[in-house]
Amino acid sequence: MNATNRALGRIALVLVGLALLVGGLGAVLVQTVPQAVDVWHQAARASLGDLGADASRDASIAAWAWVLGGAVVLGVLALVVLTTLGGGRIGTVIEDDGAADGLPGEVRIDAAAVQHALSSAIGDLPQVASLAVDVYRVRRRRALRIKVRPRKGASPREIADRIEDIVTDLDALLGERLPVLLQIARGGSGSSRPDRVH
Repeated sequence: MNATNRALGRIALVLVGLALLVGGLGAVLVQTVPQAVDVWHQAARASLGDLGADASRDASIAAWAWVLGGAVVLGVLALVVLTTLGGGRIGTVIEDDGAADGLPGEVRIDAAAVQHALSSAIGDLPQVASLAVDVYRVRRRRALRIKVRPRKGASPREIADRIEDIVTDLDALLGERLPVLLQIARGGSGSSRPDRVH
């Protein structure tokens, strides 16, 4: 669950994969096929022939321009990727401007209010030792993730049922049904047993 553009990520992976595949095939061909070696040397002379120890000033400037331009492009792409890696968490659960109902005004419910309400309601359950509530954007929809660590001996089924009732009440209060991922962690902090997801 993160905010990274999936289509852009897949396109980048395909392009990088194709570049690596072509580079790998070229390296294999150069090592195994004598004609490929000749083609490689001719292409290298044609494109890099001016860049030697005695390179002219114009050729050096052009080469450094390409290197610096490529570095700038890579830097900009890195910044774009880093700015979209926000973990997918959002600060607003509901935003409604009333356009669908023809009512003026805007209603906005903050994620912190929902987190606090759920934490208070679920935290009061005697079976729950600790919990975390987060709001994410998944496929253009808002979703809740509730991670619960039960007390020793507590029934995961009973916890899931109680939390489902609480979430149903929240949906009725908000007037919108939110998707919920309920994760019930098992054991203590050093446990190797897998978590249970509902």
